[in-house]
Amino acid sequence: MKKIRMFGAFILTVMLLCSCQNTEKTNMAGSDTVKKISDKPITLSIYQIDMDAFDSEWPVFKQAQTWTNIGLKGVLAKSTTDADQSFNMMMASGDVADIVVNWKENFNKYGMQKAFIPLQDLIEKYAPNIKKYLDENPEAKRFITARDNNIYYIPYVTDGKVQMTWFVRQDWLDKLGLEQPKTVEEYYNVLKAFKEKDPNGNGKADEIPYFNRNVGSNYEQSVTPLLMLWKAHSEIYVDDNGEVRYGPLEPEFKEAMKNIAQWYKEGLIDEEIYTRSNARDVLLANNTGGSTHDWCGSTAAVNELYKDKIPGFNFIVMAPPGGEEYSARQQIGRNGWGIAASNEHPVETIKYFDFWFSPEGIRLANFGIEGEDYTMADGKAIFTDSVLNGEKDVVTHLREKGAQRTIGTRQLYEEYEVQWLNPIAKEGAQMYLDNNYVKDMTFVGLPVSDEDQKAASAYYADLNTYVREQMQKWVLGTESVDATYDKFINGLKQMKVDDYLALMKKSRANYMSK
Repeated sequence: MKKIRMFGAFILTVMLLCSCQNTEKTNMAGSDTVKKISDKPITLSIYQIDMDAFDSEWPVFKQAQTWTNIGLKGVLAKSTTDADQSFNMMMASGDVADIVVNWKENFNKYGMQKAFIPLQDLIEKYAPNIKKYLDENPEAKRFITARDNNIYYIPYVTDGKVQMTWFVRQDWLDKLGLEQPKTVEEYYNVLKAFKEKDPNGNGKADEIPYFNRNVGSNYEQSVTPLLMLWKAHSEIYVDDNGEVRYGPLEPEFKEAMKNIAQWYKEGLIDEEIYTRSNARDVLLANNTGGSTHDWCGSTAAVNELYKDKIPGFNFIVMAPPGGEEYSARQQIGRNGWGIAASNEHPVETIKYFDFWFSPEGIRLANFGIEGEDYTMADGKAIFTDSVLNGEKDVVTHLREKGAQRTIGTRQLYEEYEVQWLNPIAKEGAQMYLDNNYVKDMTFVGLPVSDEDQKAASAYYADLNTYVREQMQKWVLGTESVDATYDKFINGLKQMKVDDYLALMKKSRANYMSK
């Protein structure tokens, strides 16, 4: 993905002067390149629940208000936790906040129902930073464009390709005289050795070779990551040739499930993998967890937690035993913000959105308040020691300031996240990049009609439930893969998986034609 080139002060000033109304004034108290969007202060209501509801007192947004003269007021009580329910209630009431932070699918659905306004003309006239980004990143523009060819939201954009990686107890490998596994067979042998050779040295057979901290049905949860060891998928995906495929119909899926079921039977997989909560913290803290697949940064950070409690503790990134990693970071977000049709200040609002795609807005969204959270050195934002070594982790600190929120802006992974990643995470992520392990096989499509969208959603819900339930039966051993696989495929056919796949191919073709 191309990156936004940072404008020099003079060029940015000229562009903004050309794009903004004559009434705008420079805010000398902040950056001398940021222009006030309005002579008079404007307050816009905002709907956002990003784990917690929008807080008008967040310093990041108060700083943005000082610079732009646009203030935001949250419409949700701070105690609100159910994002879907609160959003649906707002839309049903017809009393929609001026700015809404939500998902692509909802913006497109309600945008075509006239609840959100099309943004492309406003971007063309009043948002030079957003326009430049979309012009330089046509795939991003394609992704956010609805099937009626309108744009209803500005996305949250990330960079950095690596998201999740494989981890192994290097100290256990060292104790047992083993090398890091490079193949699936070697990985099996490592897990087996963890199970049988007492690497934690307590004289008990209590080691859990493979675990996953999350339970549920999403990609990163339960046994699903193990599928990639056999190049299998549990859902719709796009193969190396750009063909749309449904994973459970492919022969690799059967092979993967046979092996995973066998590994579970041999005790190589956490016997409570479908029920244990927060296994990463629990099993590593008691020195029984051996290997997992998880988020690179946060998982590498556990080394700091346990290094003084468990002698020699060393939980490090290893190469994917199957040679491929499918959890690529989605760089153009399905989340972002849009403008309600009832908003009385659409021009000022799009200019406010554009601020968050300017160098100053991006820096504010990523790093917080200059002088408090970061300082500038050689043109780069550098976190202060109080942020990097404070009582709270960096992400928590920044989110409490209002930074690192999923509004329409850019997250600068290479400038933000690498500052607080520990060496294990940095080296591991770089290894995945250098060896091209990460393959983005994510399906992205664009339904041709409302009917197609409804049908595809219904098929997906039924098929996903059926597949997850069958996977669990196979893993737990209540049913045999060989004995029931044909019945499983027949079940998929009866649930019209072929119709679902045809709809997905049609949706993909429509998306690629834009």
